[in-house]
Amino acid sequence: GEAAAAVAGSGAPPAGELVAGDGSANGAAPAAAVPSAGGVVVPPPDPSLPPPKRVLVVGDENLLFTTGLQEAYPDIEFTVTTVLSRSNLEAYNFDPHPQVLRNRIRHMVDPCRIGKHFQGAGFDDIMLFLPGLGFATPRELGSSDRPLFAYRCHLFAFHVIRHSKLVLKGEGHLHLVWPDENRFMTSPCGAAGIEMGQLVQFCGCKPVEAQFEMEKIHADHFFPFILGDVPTELPEWMSGPRIHSFMLDRSPIAIPLSVALLLHPDVGFVSIKDASPDAPVSPMPGAPLPLRMALVHEANTRKERLKEIYAPKENVDDKPDVLGLVPEPPEEDSLLSIPMEIFMISFDDLPHLSMVLKFLICEEQPQLSVASLDVLDPRLPTRISRPPPAKPTAPNPLSALVNSVMQGKKRQRSQEEWGMMKFYCPLTKICTPTAEKMRDHIKGDLYRRKAAAAAGWDDSTEKKDLILDLEEEEASERSKRARIGQSDSGGKGGQDRKGGRDGDKGRKGGDRKGGNGGKGDRDKGKGGDRKGGKGSKGKDREEVEFGRRSIARPSRGRRAHATATATAAARAGGFPARAARART
Repeated sequence: GEAAAAVAGSGAPPAGELVAGDGSANGAAPAAAVPSAGGVVVPPPDPSLPPPKRVLVVGDENLLFTTGLQEAYPDIEFTVTTVLSRSNLEAYNFDPHPQVLRNRIRHMVDPCRIGKHFQGAGFDDIMLFLPGLGFATPRELGSSDRPLFAYRCHLFAFHVIRHSKLVLKGEGHLHLVWPDENRFMTSPCGAAGIEMGQLVQFCGCKPVEAQFEMEKIHADHFFPFILGDVPTELPEWMSGPRIHSFMLDRSPIAIPLSVALLLHPDVGFVSIKDASPDAPVSPMPGAPLPLRMALVHEANTRKERLKEIYAPKENVDDKPDVLGLVPEPPEEDSLLSIPMEIFMISFDDLPHLSMVLKFLICEEQPQLSVASLDVLDPRLPTRISRPPPAKPTAPNPLSALVNSVMQGKKRQRSQEEWGMMKFYCPLTKICTPTAEKMRDHIKGDLYRRKAAAAAGWDDSTEKKDLILDLEEEEASERSKRARIGQSDSGGKGGQDRKGGRDGDKGRKGGDRKGGNGGKGDRDKGKGGDRKGGKGSKGKDREEVEFGRRSIARPSRGRRAHATATATAAARAGGFPARAARART
């Protein structure tokens, strides 16, 4: 609290002054000596000398640490980003405009999109300040001592490093501010398994001798946000941090195929590790092969295997064997692999994995600075892109006449059924098996965002056809329920059919016309007849209707993860996977 009050007393720039991203242009402060909060006078840069080294600090949300860095290393020009707004910092009693930084501050910056905020800017080094530890733990995650929290931190750092290559001049350095490893094990997230140093090396950064020393930075400048809050006293496990240095260049980050299949196919600065031979050449000379093209190539090399897995089976009980289609990465390359813990979480507790991949300090944080990472949820193996519709051919007058007659009986759907997904939304490219699921999708945030951005969607023919398909299906379901209700209302004494057709298979003295017998209950599989008769124990209703074949149970662990990656491979290659065969 004393450190925050001291920094807050340094004052803010005059009203109306433009705060730019760096001190070299766009509203830089006049070249004059600036006293800092600690009383240290930082001299202005000498224009006759070569330009100073420029370092971008990411993750210092309250700007305290960067202020201390600038005081300790006045010959280096530090620029800092924060996800918070000026009003957010003032609410926490932090100075949103430390004068020692000479307006080299960017507020409300998404750390996973820093390349969009510094277009054309070139920094010599990048510094990551406690990546992932400053944000609040998502409610869906519950606690921070779980493997999913480690995956969350690793994926966040991966995307920050990947995007920082856009603002790097060339070959430079990456500096990581991280707690002492032994003390960190006693933190609230110590049991999660966070290996930030290994993750940075996994991203292609080679360790070098440290270029910054924590001892030169005053202790009052190290009071960071921890799991969404600023503690009144620095915890013991946060004492003794170090600043590690690594070599960083603009080359793409090599990741395993099993990881690439679950990322968005259009991410940049990413390549596939141990890729299949005969890969296509990048369409842009000198540029790396885009991830989307690399994934399509990997799917094509496995085309025959994918056909074997997802082709129609003679025996409906045969399950696709997907093990071995996508090799599992070695342990040192599995930091970005989704932990198996995800298969033990129900959809009621976590509807989608992306819900725990949102990074914010507080609820008042501006939405534009909330980092939200998009990955495929391995519990949903049927998330495969829909094949493009066939190009329409010239209409035949005779067939048009026949179709008009047939449509008088029942309207033909504009989209063919694919993979047992009856309903298709052209706006979001999402398929659902039932009208109820499509209604739920229309109420969701994704559909609303797309509809708001698409001009003319509300009056389009595609939307009208979709609504007509839903209404027809719902009317058909209502008529079916009405017919079932009428048939159930018949029988002696007005009783419904308890046990259905299962009465033949286990009744005692009961018959199909309502004879007396044992106690019947349809839900528990007890005997009975169609007209209200009662009987003894019979077979389960689902087993009777579908015969004696067993219903596949959801698989767990490695088989479920292999199914997800295999289905994602099919998505990359454009192969339609039958949803009925892609159970987990």
